[in-house]
Amino acid sequence: MLPLLLTLALIVASVVGLAVWVTLWSRVLRRGFPFDAVEIVTTSDGAKIVLGRLKPRGEPSALPPVILCHGLAMNRHAFALDPERSLASRLADAGRDVWVLELRGAHPETRSAATRFSTFDSYVEVDIPEAIAFVRTATGADEVDWVGFSMGGMLAYAFLGAARGQGVRRLVTIGSPARFAEHPRGRGLLPPRALVALTGRLRYTPFRALALVVAPLMLRRVPYRITRAVRPWNYRTPMLRAVMANSFGDVPTGVTMQFIRWITQGRFDSNDGRRDYDAGLADIRAPLLVIVGSRDRLAPAGVARHAFHQAGSPEKEFLEVGRATGAGREYDHLDLVLGEHAPDEVFPAAVGWVSRA
Repeated sequence: MLPLLLTLALIVASVVGLAVWVTLWSRVLRRGFPFDAVEIVTTSDGAKIVLGRLKPRGEPSALPPVILCHGLAMNRHAFALDPERSLASRLADAGRDVWVLELRGAHPETRSAATRFSTFDSYVEVDIPEAIAFVRTATGADEVDWVGFSMGGMLAYAFLGAARGQGVRRLVTIGSPARFAEHPRGRGLLPPRALVALTGRLRYTPFRALALVVAPLMLRRVPYRITRAVRPWNYRTPMLRAVMANSFGDVPTGVTMQFIRWITQGRFDSNDGRRDYDAGLADIRAPLLVIVGSRDRLAPAGVARHAFHQAGSPEKEFLEVGRATGAGREYDHLDLVLGEHAPDEVFPAAVGWVSRA
């Protein structure tokens, strides 16, 4: 009996200690962002999405508003973390009306019962079209430009392709794979089976809390091999910790399990298998810029290039950011939007593409 009591006491102490650790460091590392407005939108199926707005700085552009969409396990701060150096701020400085989308379930405060059983398809069928409709109504614009990072680009591929979505004038995807069949490290992306089974029992995958647990431990010299999505030396230590503490969000477990299935099967399709998002790439017509990192281990250039070649866009360009193409350094996944040098070596291409008439 005593060993059992000691074990339970140790477990309780560990849980309490972890909670205290997260609470204390969240107060130190959490940041806000000076949006001009933050809209919480209830979708047609009862979920909630968030749209943070930055109005044009200086002379407003005649071009349509821009929607920025984050990646898997992230939130709106992926594009709006540093007020001076974020992509949202850069676009606002160029005179654009910028809307940063946060998908359903990313933050506990905007969850609802409708979010529990959501999948990637929920984003495609509800969150994306209703976010676009909201922005068009709020601004009077006929169309929007779309910039998606990682999954945010995959959502655009699915929405504009297989789902036959409308309302996007120009499209930029950054570090966005379209399928995992040719991924050189595909199987290595999968968690252990026991963890997959545990994840399947949860309503949400708690990436937000997990990132905050490790945030205080992050250093510029963290070994590259244990950081799956960043090259740590592309950040100053305070910024690296801020990225981990602020940019990650929770994910409805249905979305997580859908990604696990894609990686396992090498597919990119709807959860019921009826809609082939990969095949739908050929139906995309929006002018497309695909940006990839030269050392991206989550969305390698070869995998992202598949979407570029398959897309039916009559106007499209492919940009691999790294030393071979004139950048001062190599780029991993998160480095493309959050790295210290991204404002100088990545953002100009994205801003330039959506600045074309």
